[in-house]
Amino acid sequence: MPRPFNILMLSAAVVLAGQAFGVCAQQSSMVEVNGVTLPYVDEGEGKPVVFVPTSLVDHRVWEPYREAIAREHRFITYTKRYFGTEPWPDDGEQFSNETHVADLAAFIRTLDAGPAYLVTWSYSGQLAQQLALAHPELVRGMMHYEPFIPSLVAELPEERQAAIEEEGEKYGPARETLEAGNVVQATRLFIEAVFQRAPGGFEQEPEYMRTIWLDNARTLPLQVAMTPPAITCEDLTTLEQPTLILKGEESDLFYASVAYALAQCLPQADMQVIPDVNHDGPIHAVEAFTAAILDFLAEH
Repeated sequence: MPRPFNILMLSAAVVLAGQAFGVCAQQSSMVEVNGVTLPYVDEGEGKPVVFVPTSLVDHRVWEPYREAIAREHRFITYTKRYFGTEPWPDDGEQFSNETHVADLAAFIRTLDAGPAYLVTWSYSGQLAQQLALAHPELVRGMMHYEPFIPSLVAELPEERQAAIEEEGEKYGPARETLEAGNVVQATRLFIEAVFQRAPGGFEQEPEYMRTIWLDNARTLPLQVAMTPPAITCEDLTTLEQPTLILKGEESDLFYASVAYALAQCLPQADMQVIPDVNHDGPIHAVEAFTAAILDFLAEH
């Protein structure tokens, strides 16, 4: 079954307290993890909260959340292997879910940040589930915005699967463009599709977010070629960490279905809906998402 593109595209078009965020508002440090060097940000004290970036972005995408979280907790984020602007350590042969999960586990251990709370969006939600299943001692709790876990779709009723497959046709132009070798244009088209934008909508996104996406466009062929892990509802019922799952009121059928399925599978999960947004919620509802994170941390 054709599947929606596994990408968490974060366009932080946000203004908080009257101040627009820039691309490099916070200088990153470097840490060695599993033989590679990754940029990261570590600020504040208290409960460690690791913001896990998704596809086509790097640690810069979580900048809108840094100040509010670091005021009360330990804000941590990093750039995954192959992402960002640093040279690749190889030709991409290690690009996989397994690599990203292993790096995340080593990152948390290296920073002595475990057990940590994980904040995710889309593809990084998948990584968090894998980490929690493989290394539950590293995860204290999780907060997901519309996680990308396509294996849960296979457990839905057939009519729902058929509707999701039909919806996935919106990614066709992006896939065709990528197959033709135009990675930059494919990146633009994928973003427009996942955020339900009209043609040309990429150019309406904030300039610095367009910069981040295009800086990471070289990862697009590797991401599309990956096979998602077969995470089942039965697997997820073994997780005991408290979890908050958020979705946008206007989200498409795929992301809404996965969010609801995950909420039903996880024994300690709560579900919330953010109004007037779709998969772009962490961009256009930063205040609401931040408030949900802080409330969750206060409760747990």
